[in-house]
Amino acid sequence: MSSHATTTAQMRRRQGWKGTPGANGSWVVTVSLAVLIFSATNLLWPIFDTNTWSAKAIVLVTIMLGVAALVRTFTGSQLWALVASMVGGAVVLVGFTGRGSPRATVEGWGVLAEQLVEQLRSDAAPLRETEAMTMLVLIGVAVIVVLCDFFVFGIRGRSLATLPLLAFPLIPMALGIDAFNGWSYVFAALALAVFLYAVSSWHQRVHDEELSYQGFLVDSRGVAGLGGALAVTAVSLVAVLVASTIVPAPTGIDAIRQTSTSGLSTNRANPIIDLGEDLRRNNPVEVLRYATTTDQGSLPYLTLQTLSDLSGEDDWMPGDFDGNLSVDGGDLPLPDGVSAGAESSEFTTRIVLNDGVSSFLPRPGFAANIIDLQGDFLLDEQTGDVRSAGDEALAQNYEIQTVVPTPSFEAISQLDAEVPAGLEALTEVPEGPSTDRIRDVVGEIVDEDAPAGTQALQLQSFFADGFAYSETAPVQQGYDGTSLDVIAQFLEARAGYCVHYASSMAVMARMIGIPSRIGVGFTPGSAGELNAEGQPVYTVTSNQLHAWAELYLPGHGWVMFETTPAGALGNLVAPGPGETTAPTMTPEVAPSASPSPVETESSAAPTVPPETETPTPTPTQGAEGAGEQDGESGAVDLTALFITLAVIGGVLALVALLLIPAFLRGARRRARRVAVLAGSPPQHPSPGNAAWQEVSESAVDYGVPLGTGLTPAAVVVAIAAGFEAPERATGDGAGTGVPAATAQRVADARSALERLRIEHEHAAFSDPGASHALSQHEREGIWNDVLLVRSALRASASSAARRRAVLAPASLSGRR
Repeated sequence: MSSHATTTAQMRRRQGWKGTPGANGSWVVTVSLAVLIFSATNLLWPIFDTNTWSAKAIVLVTIMLGVAALVRTFTGSQLWALVASMVGGAVVLVGFTGRGSPRATVEGWGVLAEQLVEQLRSDAAPLRETEAMTMLVLIGVAVIVVLCDFFVFGIRGRSLATLPLLAFPLIPMALGIDAFNGWSYVFAALALAVFLYAVSSWHQRVHDEELSYQGFLVDSRGVAGLGGALAVTAVSLVAVLVASTIVPAPTGIDAIRQTSTSGLSTNRANPIIDLGEDLRRNNPVEVLRYATTTDQGSLPYLTLQTLSDLSGEDDWMPGDFDGNLSVDGGDLPLPDGVSAGAESSEFTTRIVLNDGVSSFLPRPGFAANIIDLQGDFLLDEQTGDVRSAGDEALAQNYEIQTVVPTPSFEAISQLDAEVPAGLEALTEVPEGPSTDRIRDVVGEIVDEDAPAGTQALQLQSFFADGFAYSETAPVQQGYDGTSLDVIAQFLEARAGYCVHYASSMAVMARMIGIPSRIGVGFTPGSAGELNAEGQPVYTVTSNQLHAWAELYLPGHGWVMFETTPAGALGNLVAPGPGETTAPTMTPEVAPSASPSPVETESSAAPTVPPETETPTPTPTQGAEGAGEQDGESGAVDLTALFITLAVIGGVLALVALLLIPAFLRGARRRARRVAVLAGSPPQHPSPGNAAWQEVSESAVDYGVPLGTGLTPAAVVVAIAAGFEAPERATGDGAGTGVPAATAQRVADARSALERLRIEHEHAAFSDPGASHALSQHEREGIWNDVLLVRSALRASASSAARRRAVLAPASLSGRR
């Protein structure tokens, strides 16, 4: 033997508190596993818009693996290490998502779950890094940590331990994200090499300890296993690099990735947040087609939703939807604040809406009547918004009559600010440094002695001079959004797109005492083919997504004030009768100085032209047959679907966790069976020793107490007493009520136990290589003896003890 041979005493000192080689795990393997998981989580970065969740994931992984390793070191129990890991993960998750008291925390989780369902059903990659989405990612990481730790230390797998980590590269592929980052894969590959080498070295050490226990002298192995780990890493790197150049970009799985209109910002809880991303997309998506009775003058915008809530650091948000009136085909009330005889225009429009655009109904003005809707819809009288009662974004083919306030410049300029009851909050602006900067700009623009209407027109004119339209400048300079901080930066940079102009105008209006909000929807779109009535059919795509300011004016209600430069608005004028192309508008005659897109002809009592028939645009693909759907049978409650799937997934995960001890114990039993029947794997070099360990642990599982330090003979007495006790309670097996078969089973089990003791002592005290001389028949006999003893233990145990032996085996806690 080598002079570096490891002595038996040294090996036994490293066998662990419970005397089982490898039971205490390895801190080196734990650290290498943590680094591997850290590197794998980086592969998720492309699916999120920001990645601050990564730091929380590092904390979670560190605590879960660290706690498990610490418990494993002092108990030698994989079961308690597993429990400690899950408890540690739960504590970290509560720390990240807690709300103080337990009740508030649980309620907060319910809110996060609702937000998560809403985001999953409407968001598209790159996903917004919300608190709810962060919680989902951390839960997923925690599950992967538990699985990896179990595979590494529970069943001592090598390649199997990396299988859960495949979720990290597969999720972006499933979402159809083409964002290959070579350095992330290189880092992951290097971490994989370190991990494989650490696991290989640990397995060899465990093998050496078992050999030493049997009396062998073991040489030092040096860096054995390093070559194999490096080879696997090199092959992995080459495969990734080759795949990145010759494999087509991932298209995703249709069942889970967001496609077409379902991924638009209009289908999200707050449509303004990612509106800029939709405007910057290279492949605009068609959302609807419509035809209208308007054949001259301006075309109205199509409003989806209004935003009225503003806090200091956050973006503008929609207020709570108060759907207090059912839309059933009858006349709907006029908007609040509209006086009889006020200047306005009225339109009748037939709209064919594609599936997945929004649960809010596009309306060219305020709805006076809507027919042919499929499903139930509700009207919020305060805002004028119309939304599906089931919050579903389904295809529709409907006719809507709308009213659009069109006050003249002269009428607006003479109006004073009046704030009706219920709108006081819409004149409030949170205080802060950015608020002061914006207020200073307002002071330089408006005439303090002028009526509020004149001041509003002055604010609108301010944006017509010296401002540029840009969809990229806010992103490049870091002020994209609608918060007060962003608005202050936008007023200095003077470059942005619709959300910046709209939010700035709305905030400035509040500062002069005029209630304001933001409207989100679409500009009119482009005219195409004519329908049967000779009316142009307008096509609206994601390129027409838009946001604008709306101010509340006494006697007129909510009036739109457009401040976005005219060159970015596209066509806003209706073509003449029978025409398909609207006249081109120049910036000189653009509507930037008017409160509406363009001035329209108004009347005191607007009516739909009697000679014009109901428009019937050609339905688009995806909306065909929308008018023929049964609203109740065709609708799918996506929220209920996600909740149901989440509950099913949670139940399955809980069942899987409960079955882990049974799986772990079964894996250990199968390994020992292989040791007895097929040879000597690293964990169990001796068939006799493997069989004896299995019998001893089985006895503990079925409730037989085996104290530490017992001799093999004492263990035989204790186990035999376990399956003989029930028989003594009813008789002696000879004419006293005990069936002969039962007595024979006990006798056979006692004989098998004696044979296993003899084989165990032979393996422990004879020539270490003697076990290799066993024939296959002898090996099968040894394992049959194990089965006889296990069968007797099971037969003598109570029903409760049998269930505990399967679902919560006591031997996993270190009692063996």
